[in-house]
Amino acid sequence: MEVQWCSENGMPHSALLEWAGEDRAKLAAYLLENGSRCQLCGTSDWEWEQDRHAYEPVVKQCWGCYTKDRATDENDRLPGSTMVLMPAYQAEQMRGAEVKRPM
Repeated sequence: MEVQWCSENGMPHSALLEWAGEDRAKLAAYLLENGSRCQLCGTSDWEWEQDRHAYEPVVKQCWGCYTKDRATDENDRLPGSTMVLMPAYQAEQMRGAEVKRPM
C-alpha cells in the first residue's frame, strides 16, 4: 500500500520511511478508508450503516462530460477508444500533425 502510494506520487519509499510514525499512520488510515469507498459513488458501507439517509441523489451538470457525451454521440468510435478532453490548442496541434503525417 505504501509502495503503491509512493510510486503514484513520485516519492521513493525510503523517503516515506523517514516520516514520523504518526504521519505514516495517518497516510495508512487515509489509504485504507479511501480504498474501502465504492468506485462508482464514492461512499463507504459504514456511512450507510450509520445513517441510511446520509446521502441524496441530485443531478449535477458537468459541461465537460456534456461535451464528451455529445462528441461521442456524433462520432463513430473504434472499439477500445475513449473520448477525452484536452486543451483546445493541443487538439489543434494534434489535428495539424495528423494532416502533415506522410502515408
